[in-house]
Amino acid sequence: MGALSFLQTLVVVLATLAGSTVLASLGFGIGMVATPVLLLVLDPQTAVVMLNAVSVPITGLLVWQTRRHLNVRDSLPIILLGLAGALVGAYVLSTSGDRVLRLSIVVLIILLAAATAFNPARLRGRVPYPKVVGGLIGFFVGVMLGSLAIGGPLLVLFVLSRGWDRHSIRAFLSLYLFVIMVSATVGYIPAGLFTQERTMLTLVALPPALLGFWLGSRLAGRMNEGLFRRVAIGVIVASSVSVLVRELVSI
Repeated sequence: MGALSFLQTLVVVLATLAGSTVLASLGFGIGMVATPVLLLVLDPQTAVVMLNAVSVPITGLLVWQTRRHLNVRDSLPIILLGLAGALVGAYVLSTSGDRVLRLSIVVLIILLAAATAFNPARLRGRVPYPKVVGGLIGFFVGVMLGSLAIGGPLLVLFVLSRGWDRHSIRAFLSLYLFVIMVSATVGYIPAGLFTQERTMLTLVALPPALLGFWLGSRLAGRMNEGLFRRVAIGVIVASSVSVLVRELVSI
């Protein structure tokens, strides 16, 4: 990847700002919002590496902000298996081709956006062996986040089905994502994915990500969740479809 053009820089700044705002307000969603937009100007490996790296300080701030609501006993097994999954995801990212990654990302985003519209209350108390299922989901989502920078909504659906309140969910997701992002980012180094250009891109994306954290933290206690979720899903699906169409046309 050569020097960034003005358009690429603008897209990176706006996508990271939007994604981190959603992350800080909901506790998840930076990849689903930012990744399809970033794929319009960046290759998949660069988009994933940059987004996961810039998410480390944001999720770290969220962990500190939500620490009083964290249920460590129920969260720890899911988080530890997610950590292992993130390292597997880093390997998958380093060995997969651009087109496979790009199509996998947009298809998964659309499926997860549709899943986000599902009412998880219907599953409350009906998930068999929740500790086992939770661990498996934690590992699988870790693989997805490490390789594609998306997957959080699947975990959100699970914890909602467990009847956790909003504050507990936000605290759990913050710690889970922090551990996963750190694990994945460390895994990218021996895999040769952290080039000088991607490091510079991460530094460019950091200020808008911090601004998004500030905005999202203020929205978290004030927003109409239903409207915000519908708008976020609309942006996710529209940007994903645009990338998907572009890839299909180029085949």
